[in-house]
Amino acid sequence: MKIKSIDIEGIGGIRNLHIDFDDHMNFICGPNGIGKTTVLECVAHSFSASSTNILKRSASSERGTFTATVEVDGGNHQSNVQIVDFEPNKSSNINGLHQYAEKLLSLKVTRTFQYQPLQAVARDADKNAQTSFQEAKSGVNINEVKNWFVNRYLYSAHEGALTAEQLHNLEIAKKAFTLLRVDFSFKTVLASSNEIMVNSPAGDIYYEYLSSGFKSCLSIVFGIIKDIEFRFKDPCIKADEFDGIILIDELELHLHPEWQSKISNMLIKVFPKIQFITSTHSPHILQNAKPNEIIALAENEGDVYRRQLNGGSYGFQGWTVEEVLTDVMGMSDTRTDTYHQLMSDFEAAIDSDDYAKSLAAFQELELMLHPENHLKKLLKFQLAAVKGEA
Repeated sequence: MKIKSIDIEGIGGIRNLHIDFDDHMNFICGPNGIGKTTVLECVAHSFSASSTNILKRSASSERGTFTATVEVDGGNHQSNVQIVDFEPNKSSNINGLHQYAEKLLSLKVTRTFQYQPLQAVARDADKNAQTSFQEAKSGVNINEVKNWFVNRYLYSAHEGALTAEQLHNLEIAKKAFTLLRVDFSFKTVLASSNEIMVNSPAGDIYYEYLSSGFKSCLSIVFGIIKDIEFRFKDPCIKADEFDGIILIDELELHLHPEWQSKISNMLIKVFPKIQFITSTHSPHILQNAKPNEIIALAENEGDVYRRQLNGGSYGFQGWTVEEVLTDVMGMSDTRTDTYHQLMSDFEAAIDSDDYAKSLAAFQELELMLHPENHLKKLLKFQLAAVKGEA
């Protein structure tokens, strides 16, 4: 299953927006308040039913609508949803393609958690069709991942307790530790306490002692595998053969820039058939994206639209972070107000041939700029020219 496109009218701050999606990876970027999360929620609600108070119509519209075109087994289906309510305490009735909700997983921004003692290992949750379309709105339960992993590991020791697909998925989950860092690996589960142990350069540590970024990544991987197993029990499905849709809000959450640059490739490696639709504020993620994978949203006189990008055959892999911020993400300025004021003072002093003021501004800029910044040399040339004329 893949979502091919969505048309949104009068939802939140979006008047009229059409988006075509890549079949594998999509990164929605743009300024705060532009509607990135609104797009994700419209996709999620296209597979839900019942009612919702998450999405609201625009203040200037009598009703909002969104229409998603979804490909299922080679055929196209359309989901037409209307949102009529604007008040925060009221809900709108919706009726999307809820019969396909089991193949859509939505991961919200809460993807890490505090220490969880497991006094006993619980059975798998039963997730029927109604649970699936409710979770399209609310998001999957990340707090289940530790119990799921411990359950699978302990039962894997008993022949016949797990299916071939479940054993296969457990191996994928184990390898996820090393995918993130080659010097980390899964060690064992302590039968006496149900604690997950991880081999690290500092020795064996508890799973909860991993960094927030590490756990955030594992929560994504484990959460996807766990919900695939909970939703597809007869027959079971291998996680790397699942061809559904995964929504992830703020993919870079808790991640160091180095991991931000690697997370999307890791997800594609683990789940090659899934269509990912994510929101991001990270230029490091976009540096490694293909041009057709980036959905750059911008605004013009109140209208949200998708900006056309030209990254060439290599995308933005050769671009600097600053170039991505300005030309892809639409950031108008990457320097601070203090920098601009000092530059203005320097240029004004140069124009008036005032060496003393030029020197004072230059000395401040020299302290502020990166030690290897080439701009220092240019400023020195200008300063020397004014000194020679003085």
